[in-house]
Amino acid sequence: MSAPTIAEPTPAERVRSIAAVPHAAVLAADGYEPITVALHHVLGDRLVVAVADDAPWLEGVRAMVEINDISPLPLRERTRSLVWLSGRLSEVADGAALAARVAMDNPLEALLDVGNGARLLTMPIETAVLADAAGASSVTGDELAAAEPDPFAGYETAWLAHVESGHPEMVGQLARRLPGKLRNHRIRLLGIDRFGIRLRAEHHELSDVDVRLNFAQPAHDMAALQRGIRILLGCPFLNGLRAS
Repeated sequence: MSAPTIAEPTPAERVRSIAAVPHAAVLAADGYEPITVALHHVLGDRLVVAVADDAPWLEGVRAMVEINDISPLPLRERTRSLVWLSGRLSEVADGAALAARVAMDNPLEALLDVGNGARLLTMPIETAVLADAAGASSVTGDELAAAEPDPFAGYETAWLAHVESGHPEMVGQLARRLPGKLRNHRIRLLGIDRFGIRLRAEHHELSDVDVRLNFAQPAHDMAALQRGIRILLGCPFLNGLRAS
């Protein structure tokens, strides 16, 4: 009998989710020092980034933007995944209009700096690569344009912090679902999405192991997400799990 399929976001969806949340990012191009990216957002098949006004003029420059998906929790290895997006940059003439368009999808605080110390650039995404503990995946610009961020991408950081600080017993309850060989590891929360919860098993002598615990069915709204969490915990009527 074949092993059951593990439902999870596609690489394109994961790239969209990572790009939709503020993470450390840097722009690299031949002949230039690395440039800090203050904002990143995928709009269709284009990447929108913000850089400081005093950054070099980059019209027509081929570049790669690296986004570091860092856990908000103090894990032993905080980098959960890396995303590399490549293409040719264009300076934006009307930064205010593009900032307003991005804000319709994702009202990032850094958009307030556009025209006041920061400027926007766009880059049609020619190639995208997602790398994590499981390996690397390539994503095309068309796949990114067709994908959507996970509906709970913006909720994940608050939820992880909420459980870590206020409900540590939940991690122990989830750990009971892991294989016996991981029971002597330190179990940490790694992430949450519409398909389930990700855990990391840390060991002082062995490599970390990432494990996914799937919900009975994908969650498409907050009520379904809370229900999926409660079922995984074995407490279908447990309350108080919302991030404040």
